[in-house]
Amino acid sequence: MDSAAACMRGLDQKHIFYERLRDWTSPEGCGIEQAVRVDRSAIEWNRKTMMACPLATAIWDFETRVVQPAAQRNFGQTVRKMSNAGSYNCRGEVGGRPERLSQHSFGRALDITGFELADGTVISVLRDWRGNGAKSEFLHQVAQGACPMFSVVLTPNRNIEHRDHLHLDIGPHKLCGY
Repeated sequence: MDSAAACMRGLDQKHIFYERLRDWTSPEGCGIEQAVRVDRSAIEWNRKTMMACPLATAIWDFETRVVQPAAQRNFGQTVRKMSNAGSYNCRGEVGGRPERLSQHSFGRALDITGFELADGTVISVLRDWRGNGAKSEFLHQVAQGACPMFSVVLTPNRNIEHRDHLHLDIGPHKLCGY
């Protein structure tokens, strides 16, 4: 069995709602191998998001091993929805080396903007990262917990370009920009 088929089988076993897409490459060198469009993972998402299958698997692991336990610790309830600003975007790195293609260019990065708890409470990276209290603590725990699971984790602490989201990627470089 090839790696794409094995990855898709993993998504099925995790009950991730997704659609298999055709792989492609653009003239600029962007594109997605093992392309999927995810509707929801372990947690409902605010939008369908196109990405590489291995990222979808990593996000499910992150939701179940980091996000939900942090929500239980801080709020005594689960996260109902995770908001993201997307994955695939053919462009250079923002806040890094613009001549190097971002992992978004390969569907290997996801930008998370916030969460909604089961009771409807909204947690926003933009509004709550620098605050005090449970919302800020939750976001910091989630970012710290993401570092061992992803190659690169960028937060509002990294630079102004990441003031409103957590960047998680599975690319070849390693950086916990917590």
